[in-house]
Amino acid sequence: MRVRTIVAVSAFAGLSAAGVLAAGSASAATPIAIPEVGAVGVALSPGETQALANGPVPALVEKYAPRDALSVSLAPDSALPEEDSRIYADMPEIIREAASHPNGSIAVVAVPDGVVIVQDF
Repeated sequence: MRVRTIVAVSAFAGLSAAGVLAAGSASAATPIAIPEVGAVGVALSPGETQALANGPVPALVEKYAPRDALSVSLAPDSALPEEDSRIYADMPEIIREAASHPNGSIAVVAVPDGVVIVQDF
């Protein structure tokens, strides 16, 4: 499971970076490392998040990523429907919502149990 998780976050982060580069952004995703909990990933800027939201990567993640390997942490002001820790939205909606806010961004983090997509706005 750990190898699959690392491959999944690497693929998602790589596709995210490729999407940002294709959109013409000169910036790069900011690496994240939390060794105490074994977490690594990337934080995207608002511009990078917007570029990602406008590309095909969120739909590819929605279609091909194993559900049991993905978790989402919504921003406190998220308008997406949530009940009993279940989010009733797909990955494109989650990323588009973050991108629609002026300082909205996402982070993609590999943790020992899978991949966490974190909204921030």
